[in-house]
Amino acid sequence: MKKLTQILTILLLALTSYGQTDTVPVVNTAFKPDEYLKYKIKYGLINGGNAEMKIELEQVGYDWYYRVKAVAQTSGVVSKFARVYDRYESYIQLSDGMPLMAIRDINENNYRRYNEVIFVHDENKIISLKSGEHKVPPGTLDVLSAFYYARRMIFNKELKKNEVINLTSWFDEKLYVIKVKYKKTEKIKTKFGKLKCLKFVPVLGKETPFKKEEDMQVWFSDDGNFIPVKIRMKAGISTVKCDLTEYDGLKNPLGKPFTR
Repeated sequence: MKKLTQILTILLLALTSYGQTDTVPVVNTAFKPDEYLKYKIKYGLINGGNAEMKIELEQVGYDWYYRVKAVAQTSGVVSKFARVYDRYESYIQLSDGMPLMAIRDINENNYRRYNEVIFVHDENKIISLKSGEHKVPPGTLDVLSAFYYARRMIFNKELKKNEVINLTSWFDEKLYVIKVKYKKTEKIKTKFGKLKCLKFVPVLGKETPFKKEEDMQVWFSDDGNFIPVKIRMKAGISTVKCDLTEYDGLKNPLGKPFTR
């Protein structure tokens, strides 16, 4: 329980950490403005909090962008000793899914952290309000836009069993190369019935906080929306569970078979 704030951050990373960027215009068939996703987070048998993700359309200058927002917060008895309200935002280009700006606003007990990052893709750099300019590899994403990029550009392709997918993202003033592995497609039980899902696990290594692949598992709906519907993560002697509880504004019917 004392590491709940770290767990919430890892869960957000789990929702967003897939893909290898290819910055070309691609028709978006995975999501649309007004999409809303809500998750319940449990630590063992205790309700620990919830997370929400939503998409809006917003004009910046002469151009329109997806404005996506994710919020994670503790609730109930957990919030008595681990009060968390973390907000992430990203402005994403409609044409190719690349971010224009990312916002990270962290409120965890007495800890506060706020930062804005501008992405200058034609110069392969980012400008951080906190630390200034940094050179980055082509196609670098922030942690939130990576999630929507993967849904739009990666999951609609045929994946091979045990295929490793890499992602470069800028998070917490550092470049991260996150590696995950596609395991299989399977049907799982959810609040909304049995859904066919893509299952992913972490690639184990020295910097990975997990000892076994089974310590972290994420299932995305294989229906053209590719939304995360279930996450399971080992945390000490217990398990953190994150399950989809509400949704609205999906581009495709939940659970409808997707043909590649």
